[in-house]
Amino acid sequence: MTEITFTFQLDDGSVTSRQLPPGTYTLGRDPRSDIVLHSLGASRRHARIEVSEEAVFVEDLGSSGGTYVNEERLREPAILRLPVTLQFGQMLVSIACEQPRVAAAPRPEASRPEPKTTEAEPHINLALDGAVHVPPPIQNLNEQTRRRLGMLYELPLQFAAESDLQKLYKLILDRVIELTPGAIRGALLIKDPHDGKLGLRASIPLDAPAISRTLIRRVAREQVGFIWGDKDADHQSMSESMAAIRIRTGMYAPLVWEGDTVGVLFVDNPNTRAAFSQEDLQFLLSVAHYAASAVANQLLQTEIKQNNQTLQHLLANFSPKLRNRLLEKSREGRLQPGGEKSLVTILLSDLRGFTRTSASLDAQVVVDMLNDYFHVLGQEIFRHDGTIDKFIGDAILAVFGSPEKDPEHPFKAVSAAIEMQRKMAVVNARRKKAGLPFCDLGIGVYTGEVLHGFIGAEERLEYTVIGDTVNKTSRYCDGAAPGEILLGPLTAEEVAGRVAMDRRSISTKHEGDLPAFAVEWRP
Repeated sequence: MTEITFTFQLDDGSVTSRQLPPGTYTLGRDPRSDIVLHSLGASRRHARIEVSEEAVFVEDLGSSGGTYVNEERLREPAILRLPVTLQFGQMLVSIACEQPRVAAAPRPEASRPEPKTTEAEPHINLALDGAVHVPPPIQNLNEQTRRRLGMLYELPLQFAAESDLQKLYKLILDRVIELTPGAIRGALLIKDPHDGKLGLRASIPLDAPAISRTLIRRVAREQVGFIWGDKDADHQSMSESMAAIRIRTGMYAPLVWEGDTVGVLFVDNPNTRAAFSQEDLQFLLSVAHYAASAVANQLLQTEIKQNNQTLQHLLANFSPKLRNRLLEKSREGRLQPGGEKSLVTILLSDLRGFTRTSASLDAQVVVDMLNDYFHVLGQEIFRHDGTIDKFIGDAILAVFGSPEKDPEHPFKAVSAAIEMQRKMAVVNARRKKAGLPFCDLGIGVYTGEVLHGFIGAEERLEYTVIGDTVNKTSRYCDGAAPGEILLGPLTAEEVAGRVAMDRRSISTKHEGDLPAFAVEWRP
């Protein structure tokens, strides 16, 4: 294969050369670049080039120092005839081919099996490796080829600008048909990320896509783009399905991304046996290369969006401050399933007389009443850095000091309870004035050890608290009269001197009398 000579003039004035085959190369200071630019003026990801024996396609990748041709900064991708000298930041790179000749069709990599043709399989006229991006030849540039190259090099920007997956699929196929004069029909199949099966995403015509599962499975499995022809009308390799949909000749290309086949793109012609050439196949593989990148990126963005929605739903019961901390943990990969034991404060509130009051009301009136109360009560829990573990009918179970540790959790829980009772008084006064049904609130607050954290699998995490402390809080909530806040002993000890309270006891069925402390509060 003819090699291209790259001559580099370094910052210190020294010159070095390398010979590389025609192909696609990234340039930059990043050591992973195909061509590393040892220059202070070069960006980590500086430019991309696609070079043949007669010309080079140059695309700047948003570098800070810029890419220059004849001292003029490159503002958009360009096709330049060889020899040419480019400037990447401070480095000069000359590209030349001493003896240009027609390049041989690239062969598949040694690690990938050669396409096989048997009597039971379709006849392959020409095959190219779909996992290696080989740009179309830039030679004998007639008007049609110039137009096709211009359209081809606009595709990455067009694909990147389309954020709707369905519209992106249609755009890909539309551009393929435009770029392939012999194409009459076509289709795009994309692999479902869940079950791994290829599904139809776009077709021309819409109502009757010409699909040969034999050819689709082959191109997906071998990652080889090829032109298939029936050779003659009664070719033995034609399956009944191929004959039924009148496939005379077609081109098939895999969409390969990071070694995986994410889809298959094909066009065909039911009327002509010699509708496509090697140049057509190389154009199709180039489109498939750009399409694979765009589709993989959009599928990733969709997955991220869905995961974010799931995460937002998971974190909906946390205060904004806690939510931001947990989101930061999630971005860093530190939000994992698991629990820990520690001392926290549990708050349980319950609407007094709700069951009796709601029994005679319409369902919507009951829902509106709960929303009216829960909105203001939840606000106070969040304002004091609490976490709503769950809504239990007309009750709210909240936790303070979890999932983030907080030494002030007893005082914050009691302060939240006081503000909840004050807000209840305000809401009830408004509802009484409007002639709406209303209820009072009883609250129990208890400090103790629990197991708490995100329990479940990574795809379905739920925050929860487990332990006898939750049961004890329920006892204190049950013992609280309408408008009352009852504290457990440890909670009372932690807030002593900061909150006024009276000592009393509550009766329980199985535990006897328990010491309790009633908080003094004013509306």
